[in-house]
Parts: sequence; C-alpha cells; structure tokens
Amino acid sequence: MVAVIGFLLVLSILLPLAFIRRLWRLDEPTRLGWLLALAETAVLLCLIGLLNRWDIAGFWTRAALAALGVIAALVSLPRHRHRPWLSPDRGALARSLVPTVVSLFVLGMALAYVAWGMGARHDPRALSFPLSGGRFVVAQGGGIGVLNHHSDHPAQRHALDIPAVGDAGFRAFGLLPGDPADYAIFGKTVVSPCAGEIIAAVDGLPDLSPPEADRDNPAGNHVIVACDGMQVELAHLRQGSVTAVVGARVAAGTPIGAVGNSGNSTEPHLHIHAVDAGSGKGVQLSFDGRIPARNAQFVR
Repeated sequence: MVAVIGFLLVLSILLPLAFIRRLWRLDEPTRLGWLLALAETAVLLCLIGLLNRWDIAGFWTRAALAALGVIAALVSLPRHRHRPWLSPDRGALARSLVPTVVSLFVLGMALAYVAWGMGARHDPRALSFPLSGGRFVVAQGGGIGVLNHHSDHPAQRHALDIPAVGDAGFRAFGLLPGDPADYAIFGKTVVSPCAGEIIAAVDGLPDLSPPEADRDNPAGNHVIVACDGMQVELAHLRQGSVTAVVGARVAAGTPIGAVGNSGNSTEPHLHIHAVDAGSGKGVQLSFDGRIPARNAQFVR
C-alpha cells in the first residue's frame, strides 16, 4: 500500500513538473501554439490540484506547483509576444497543434467532470462541523468515485473521511506511519454535529496500526446521533474515548469521543455520513454553508 501511495504521489507531482518544464522551455512558431500549451498546462494543474490527496503530498507542495506554473508562463511569454498568431503554412500548423488540442479537450472534460462532482447539490442538510482543535481536511468527499470511494454505496454516497494536517500541511510525517499517534488527527475531539438523541454508541475496539484494518467491525468504535429525520454516524473513534450514552440527548458541539483508528480503517481519520431515517439513503451534508469535497479545509 505504501508503494501505491508513493507511486500516485510521484505521478501527481512529476507530471505537472514535466508540463511546467515544457512550458518554461517552449519555443512555438506562433502565439496560438503558445496559448494552447499554456491552457493545457493550466488545466492539468487545476485537475491535479483538485484530485490529489494534498494532506499526504503537502498543501505547500500544491502552492509551489502553482507558483512554478505562473513563473514558467512569464518566462515563456516574451519569446512569443511578437510572433504571429498563425503561420503561412496552415496545414503544417494544424498538424503540429492537433496533439495539444486533443490533450486540452480530454483534460478539460475531465476537469469539468471533477468540478461537477465536487459542487453538485443534492438537497444538502446543514450540520455543525464534527471536530474541534485543529486544521481538518476532507480526504474522501464528493459525488463521484475519483473523489470519494464511498460514492457507490447508497447509504454512504455522501460520506466524508476527514484527517487533520499540521503546520507544515501534512497529515503525518511519512507516507503511512505505523503508529496511529503519528497522525495529526489522532486523539482530536469529536463533537455532535447536531442536537439529537444518541441511538448507538460502541467502544472497546482497539486502535490498529496502519494499514491494518478490522473488516469484521467496519465502523469500529462509533456513535450514531438521530436528529432532524437523519441518523448521523461518526466512526473509527479511539478506544476508551466514547462518552456518549444511548438514549441521552446531546446539543450540537457536545463532545462525544475522540478520533482513533478502530474498525475498517487503514489510517486515523473521522468517518461521518448521514442517512435519511425513512428511506435509508445517504444525505448530502454541508458545513458553514459549504458542501465539503476533497481537499476542503476547516479550522476549528
């Protein structure tokens, strides 16, 4: 699993760097060629910026790639500023630009699809943010599979997985540390996201060493709060931290446990999802008026 994470991170950094390097060194005969290459690089950077797990790769890394892209554009602009928009040999020009046009179209369609998956609204219900005491990031969230691996499960279609990041912008030191305490989210306070009644509370399951997972107890230590016609589940809590009691009424913001790594979890994070009590279907959530999707940050 570490190898897979490492490969994806390298790809998501080296591929943008390759496009930035090409833009930096670009020497097109026409301004149109330069403009298409610039657009292709910009769309790729936006796509990777939305898709990549920057809590693992580092949010400063994303900012650095964006800055390098701007610098590359400014470096290559003077070479193309006074060149013609088109060359006399239109056939040769068209053939030379076809690969860039095709790439730009494909990347643009992918970017539009991802942007739709992040922003599509499905009657979202407003809840209070379920964590306190840190800078938190949505790792899995959105309405499509490339953003949220829960999206094909009817009850968890809008589920969220939330880690935290430290001052350097990483969720942990290293790709997949084996000690749960090495993750910024571990031990953070989990609070009730709404006023309601506790209808389930489980504790006593151990916090596992990543990437070990307990598939027999998917939610691990968890709490379910019934509120506003929904059942809101908060899962993978720390062993011995659950303070919620079945049948008790809680207000929004009431501490109910702490983040751990129990259950079917490959690393410490808070899992939250809500289902409609009548239909059993997943409910889209919003915090602070925002529909959370991958890489959205919340500071509490």
